Amino acid sequence: MAPKKRPLKPAVTRTVPLPGRLWGPLSEGWASIAGMPGTAITTAFIPVRNPQAAADWYSRMLGLTVGQANNFSAVLSAAGTASVTLMGPDSGIKAQPGLAWATCNFLVEDLEGARTRLADNGVAVDAITGAPDVCLFFTAQDPDGNTLLLTDR
Repeated sequence: MAPKKRPLKPAVTRTVPLPGRLWGPLSEGWASIAGMPGTAITTAFIPVRNPQAAADWYSRMLGLTVGQANNFSAVLSAAGTASVTLMGPDSGIKAQPGLAWATCNFLVEDLEGARTRLADNGVAVDAITGAPDVCLFFTAQDPDGNTLLLTDR
C-alpha cells in the first residue's frame, strides 16, 4: 500500500501585495521548496511591436483588463494573481515579436466559444486538441505573430 500523500505546507509566511487584493500572505496557496520562501508566477512577457495596440487587441479578443499601456509596455490582467506584460521595442527586450512557442497559457471558460470568436475575427487558430481528462487546448496567433495557448483548465 502506497503511503498517504500529505499536502505541502509553506515554511515561511510573509505579507505581500497581491493583485486584486490589498494584502495577503505569500504562503496562501503556495508551497515552499526546500525551505525557501513561497514562489508565485507574477507575469509572462510577450514581445510586441506596439504595446498600446497589442493591449487593445488582447483586451478585445481575450477579455483581459488593461492596467496600463504606453510605448514601453502594457500590463494586462484577468482573474487570479498573474498578469501578462506586452513588451515593446522601447523596453529593450531582446526577443522579437513572432514567438513560435507560447510564453504562458490563457485559461478560458468556453474553449470552443473562444476559438470560434477568435476565428470569426480573422485570428489564425488551430484545432482543439489534447486529452479530455487532462487538458484540452488550441493555439492561436496574435497580430504580432506570437503563439498563444488557450486551455480549458
